[in-house]
Amino acid sequence: MIIGIILLLIALAEFILGLYLIFSYQRSQATMWYGLFALGISFYVASNGLGYMQNNFYIAERMGWLGGLMTAIFILPFSWTFPLPRKKVNEILPYVIWPLAVFVPGIFWTSIFLSGNGVIDYIKGYQTSPGPYFWFMLIFFFAYWIWALANLVYRFTKSDGQHRWMLKMILVGIGLSLLVSVVFDIIYPLVAISKIGYVGSLFSAIWLGFTSYIILKK
Repeated sequence: MIIGIILLLIALAEFILGLYLIFSYQRSQATMWYGLFALGISFYVASNGLGYMQNNFYIAERMGWLGGLMTAIFILPFSWTFPLPRKKVNEILPYVIWPLAVFVPGIFWTSIFLSGNGVIDYIKGYQTSPGPYFWFMLIFFFAYWIWALANLVYRFTKSDGQHRWMLKMILVGIGLSLLVSVVFDIIYPLVAISKIGYVGSLFSAIWLGFTSYIILKK
């Protein structure tokens, strides 16, 4: 119960931060995309909080995967626009719209990506129940993340001064968060019953605040 409350409060703070970043888009296009990325993390963290509070695995699992996919969907546009934009919004939108149109209804209203359902004792552990097209969703997730990280690394190698330092901190922050989240929220629940899903949520919260400060400071 206490862990659930803490996670929900963290998710609320991240949601507010995401909205603030979105409505600070006048600073740069990258700020808006990172705000949407932050909303994805807030859904991901809230899913663990709801699991501990209600033991509703159906909602928690699907909300968590939606949040994770949102991070992949919106980190790619961010990688094209930070620290300076290389693509216009109308060029980026197709890369955002099609996955949302496919995965949101597919996750919540079908069993093609996730087959688990019902209520379980979340505190005693949970395990991912893949649907027939789960691996397509997983391939998409890693493809968008790898693409985005490659873009940011390329920008890092071509930049200098403050931009180089900012890109380094962004890469360290989101890279570590991604690694921890993948291990504790994707790999581990696929091969065993997980009781530590909150680890990735707590770790991502720390780095989200740090990287958001860097972006707003730009």
